[in-house]
Formats: sequence, C-alpha cells, structure tokens
Amino acid sequence: MASGVEAVERGGVRRGEVLAVALLAFTVLVWGCTPRVTAEAAPYAEPLVLTALRAAPTAIALLVALPFMRYRLPASRAEWGWAATSGLLMVTWFLTAFTESVIRVGPGIAIVLMSTSPFFIALAEWRLMGRVITARLFAGMVVGFAGLILVVSSQIEASGDAGSIVLGMALALSAAVAWGAGTLIVAEQIRRRPDTDLVGLTAGQYIVGGAVLVVVALLVDGTGGTDWGSGTLWLATAYISVIGSAIATVTYFGSLRWLNPASVTSWLFLTPVVAVVLDLVLGDAPGFVTLVGMIVTIAGVAVVSAAPQDAAAAD
Repeated sequence: MASGVEAVERGGVRRGEVLAVALLAFTVLVWGCTPRVTAEAAPYAEPLVLTALRAAPTAIALLVALPFMRYRLPASRAEWGWAATSGLLMVTWFLTAFTESVIRVGPGIAIVLMSTSPFFIALAEWRLMGRVITARLFAGMVVGFAGLILVVSSQIEASGDAGSIVLGMALALSAAVAWGAGTLIVAEQIRRRPDTDLVGLTAGQYIVGGAVLVVVALLVDGTGGTDWGSGTLWLATAYISVIGSAIATVTYFGSLRWLNPASVTSWLFLTPVVAVVLDLVLGDAPGFVTLVGMIVTIAGVAVVSAAPQDAAAAD
C-alpha cells in the first residue's frame, strides 16, 4: 500500500514539474519579446517614466482582476511584509537598476551581468540554507551562462567614460542580486505557506514597488519628455505591463511550487535566445556565433531543468 501511495505522490510531483516547465516556457517567451516592445516605446518616453509605466498599470490591472478571479491581496502584516520586501527588490530596484545599466553599458553587457542571478541564488542556498547544490545543477548553469555570453557577444557595445561603465556594470549586478533575493523570498514564502495566493502576492509587490518607482520616475525624469498622446506608447505599455509583468510574473512564481529557485532563474538564460529568434523572424538574421550560443544556452537550461531530481536523490 505504501509503495502505491509513493507512486501516486511521485506521479503528482512529475505532473507538477511538467506544469512548471510549461509556465516557465510561457514566461521566457513573453520576457524575450518584451525588450523589442520596449524599444518601440522608448522614443516616446524617458527611461524611468517608461519603467514606471510598466509597473503602475500592472498593479491596477491586478487589483481590477482580483475580485473577478477570486484571488486576494496579502491579508496579514507578515504577508504584506513578504510582498513589500520582494516588491522593492524585484520591481523597484530591479527595474530601475537594469534600465540604468542598459543606458550606461549597453543591453548586451547588462543582460549578461543581470543573468548571473542563478549563481547568487545557488551561493545563498549553499551558504545560508545548507542546501545541496549538485554538480549537475552547477554545470548546467555554467553552460547556460556561457551560451548566453555567445548569444549577446555580437551585441556588446560599451560606451561612455570608465566611471560610467563601472557604475553600469555594478547596477546590472545589483539587479541580478535583487532578482535572486526576491525569488528566494517568494520561494520561502511558498514553502512556509503552500496556499500563498500568487496573483495577490504579485499585486502586492507591484502596489508597493510600483508606487515607489513612480515617485522616483517623477522626481528624476518628470513628465515633460513623454508623448502621452502616442498610440504606440500605450500599446507597448499594455503589453509590457499586463502581459510582460502581471501575467508573466505570476507564471514565473507559479513554477516555484515544483522547481527550486536556482533552476527557475536559470531559465532566464533563454530570454535572449527568444529575442534573437524574434529578430530573425523580423528579418535580422543572427550570426554563426549567436546561433551556436543559442544551442549551448538551450542545452544548459535542459541540464538545469533535470537537476532537481538529482538534488532530491542527494538529500
């Protein structure tokens, strides 16, 4: 009887992992298209204002959807504490730091440095939580990161003085740390409270983190440089806020129910691959090195996605 129950449980875990992979695939596809959409909107708004436009409508859309979808906002002070902390990291600081790093060092270097978040997560899990990071998991992350470098290598263009470049690289790394820390916080909340409402949690993040970001954008950039009558700006805003932020963030968090944080964040290595494929479809063919990088990146993520079973066997 016990073996039958264990088989059912293993089957449930396997189905959960398949669902997690599907959620991550959707997230990667959406986030891979987001830079292209953002670039279309960039001429119509200042960088921080455009970033704020990504965050503020997300909070509004989630608040409007909550009662219809029977989801709820964080109820207790503890839940709001989780949401506020992860929101300040994953919304306010991540979006601000990453935007500034792109401006200072270019999208290639910024993407490479920001994508080091799985390494910070693995280090935190090992040093602070005593969790086993298997050789297979680490090797997969290294392969994925190496492939990512190849993908963006032809796009890396640093400009400006040395101080600006160093600051831009530091901001990109801080964005990686912020995203990794926020992911660990959400994963820990899900571990403690499996019934955590992920839509409500995401709404709470954007309410707190988005509000702070709007204030920063108004203080730094103001509203004078934004073309508020642009249809392109509002169409892009609808995509990057409702789909790119609200829906994709919920699916990203949803995968944490079945996969460990290092594995989940390693899937982000695929977002530049999606971006390159989109450019190819639109007529911008990637070079040979970029194509090789795409293949290496996919191989690295495939290795990482299989690593949770190894970690479980090691416990």
